Amino acid sequence: MIRFLRAFAWLRWRLLLNGIRGSRRRDAFEQVSRLLALIVPAAIVVLSMGSVVLVSLGGLFGGYSLASGQFVAPDVVIFVARALLFGTTVLVLSMPVGGAAQTTSTRYSRLLLLPIPVRALHLVEVLAGLADPWLLFILPGLGLFAGGLVWGGRLDVALFVVAAGGALAVVLASMAALVSFMVSWLFRDRRRAEMLTIIFVMSISVVALLPQFLNSSGDSSGTGRRTGATRGTLTVTRVDAALPAWSSVLPSEVFGQVVSTAAIEANRMVAAGWLGLLVAEGALFFWLSGLVHRRLLESAEGSSSRRQRVTRMRPPWRLAGLPVQAAAVAWAMVRSALRSVRGRVAVLLPGPMMALVTVGGLRGAENGRLFEILSMHSHLVFGASLFIAVFALQPFTMNQFASDRTGLTFQFLQPVTTLDLVRGKAIGGGVLFLIAAAIACVTAVIATGGGSPSAWAMTAVGGVATYVTITPVAALMSASFPVAADLSKAGAGGNPHTASALAGMVAGCMAVLPVLVIAVPGLLPLRTSGGSLVAMGVWLGVVTVAAWALLGVIARLVTTRRENLFLTR
Repeated sequence: MIRFLRAFAWLRWRLLLNGIRGSRRRDAFEQVSRLLALIVPAAIVVLSMGSVVLVSLGGLFGGYSLASGQFVAPDVVIFVARALLFGTTVLVLSMPVGGAAQTTSTRYSRLLLLPIPVRALHLVEVLAGLADPWLLFILPGLGLFAGGLVWGGRLDVALFVVAAGGALAVVLASMAALVSFMVSWLFRDRRRAEMLTIIFVMSISVVALLPQFLNSSGDSSGTGRRTGATRGTLTVTRVDAALPAWSSVLPSEVFGQVVSTAAIEANRMVAAGWLGLLVAEGALFFWLSGLVHRRLLESAEGSSSRRQRVTRMRPPWRLAGLPVQAAAVAWAMVRSALRSVRGRVAVLLPGPMMALVTVGGLRGAENGRLFEILSMHSHLVFGASLFIAVFALQPFTMNQFASDRTGLTFQFLQPVTTLDLVRGKAIGGGVLFLIAAAIACVTAVIATGGGSPSAWAMTAVGGVATYVTITPVAALMSASFPVAADLSKAGAGGNPHTASALAGMVAGCMAVLPVLVIAVPGLLPLRTSGGSLVAMGVWLGVVTVAAWALLGVIARLVTTRRENLFLTR
């Protein structure tokens, strides 16, 4: 088994180096793209080091305080450790859902052909979970927590903490692997995966808004009667009394019981019993994850590719002066986007979510200045939804050439010029934006009751102008920094390149500034909604002519990057 672990460690190291170096077939521009993609992860690692050091020092201080009885009460020290470990448990269990939703088991297709036991593959997956950022964030703190106990003269308690910390790491890694394997097995079927992803994203969004609805539905007249005297002082005893009985078997709570019985009660037999329970939980979750992992591999072996249907990509529209090839490219982009998870979420989510935020805010008795403005100028809700939709469509606009994957290869083989390809992509993204705008308009009207038709029309024209303004930037960044993406899955696997995402964010914020200058009353002599609508229409015409010309220039760059776009799949 050790031999297999060493082989997999070497394999992952080589894959990491190859991912950084790339192939010699990639040009210098592609190498720069790979380096830029590492900037954000490297920055996150560097910035998180301060948090790791802070938690580690806190663990050292907490261990010394628990051993010596100075500075902080022992029950408070253990309660803080329990709270941190509970938060880590929640993150460890929730993060694999998104990771498993954007990966497949195709990486096992070749490993299953080798004489590698399934148990070795399972063990490698579980051990890889120990490198999870959240575990790496908390494990140094647990180690120094034991060091603080030794510093305070409680070596016996430190040994219990070390053993419990190791068992806790096994429990969390096994639980994360179990969740990841289960989600991967559920996402084996494409239609089921898309439906589950949409339900998951919608549920998370609605749950995030529940506190706002609950607060706004409360009795605001009774706020004066709620005082600190009636609520009482928050203590560890009160928190423990409020916890449900089943919470005592949580890994974080079992760890707290081990430390509490060993350090405060000085009962080593009871502490050893709680430690045995933690070890048993680790063995149970490791065994369950092994069962699901085996079922996952069996489904991967028995899966067969379905016969793909070839549909005629005849566009249902014909714009004046637009070649049929460009219209076909646009229609293909619209169909592929609406059939993917990311596309459905990007089109369906901005409008309803902004409407829910507005309804939840306007329900309260004390809405604040912001919601007073929204109630008087309801078209602002519509405008905010359009602004969100511009960024929600970035996986398609800012990575428009690589998001098709093999579809782009087929388009290159068709009698489609590069100019028609670039302009067709821009038009396809515009159609997606218009669909999202229509949904946002309906939901905003339902949430606010509507308003001045000219103001709503001006907002719609301004949103289209914002999208048109960034289309040359989207085409340029997509050709310069293409990255393979799977838009049928949720998570970071469908995001554009880091440089493209940053450029899209800056371009979107700059593109909306002229729209705001025209729309906000008092910034221009045109103070009426009708005059602002005319000015907005003129601005849309100007940016459309400029963007149409710039797309012709960018088409030449796409021609030079043709080989690199072929390799990005």
